[in-house]
Amino acid sequence: MPLIEVKGNNYYYETTGNGSPLVLIHPYMSSIFHWHKSGWVDLLKRDNQLIMFDYPGHGKSSSPKSIEHYYVSNVTEILISLLNEIGINNFSVFGFSMGGRVCFDLIKKYKDRLNCIIVGGMHSNSPKTHKKLITYSEENLPPIVRHKFDANGLKLCNQAQNEWAGIHDEIKDFSKPALLFAGSEDPYYNWIKSTSKLFSNSEFITIDGLGHIGAFWRTNRIVDQIRLILKNKGRQ
Repeated sequence: MPLIEVKGNNYYYETTGNGSPLVLIHPYMSSIFHWHKSGWVDLLKRDNQLIMFDYPGHGKSSSPKSIEHYYVSNVTEILISLLNEIGINNFSVFGFSMGGRVCFDLIKKYKDRLNCIIVGGMHSNSPKTHKKLITYSEENLPPIVRHKFDANGLKLCNQAQNEWAGIHDEIKDFSKPALLFAGSEDPYYNWIKSTSKLFSNSEFITIDGLGHIGAFWRTNRIVDQIRLILKNKGRQ
């Protein structure tokens, strides 16, 4: 099982496909498994080398006991450590929901390594100023989630998300291509659309009739636009 150790914890990752490197960062209460199950891997691996990892507290990765391991900034460093380990310098990135925050953090710290970014279902504002509309409640976790995930890891991950500072000014200085998309019924829709306007070179796509997580699963509604940005703009 491929693992990378960072700060004493092990994080599971997979690579597959051929072509320009594309990092996939999954949503909350998901894992690499869901990139496969949704069909994204099969849709994108033909023309891209896909790099995926399980977020702390998710999938086959460690569930550290301290919150600092779950901060978005730390997860960014886990990803960069992985990319350095496997010899990838420049890459494109596609993150959904929680994974989108890592995409934004990469702009802040590693914009020179990015070819393009694709973000679904997430805006760039801090939950401190823009209240989370999709929340975590341990007592409401369904049995299947309790079986597949570490409840304390999910709790710490949620708390770390709440403390994310957001990003604005750095987006305005990011000149690489960006694609943002959201379901029209996503509670974050207006904030995501507003975030797209901060970029100097971006496209925003509305997926009519879908909510937050539905935009992740209905791959046929957005895959052509994602392939286009990766083919025409996301390679150097």
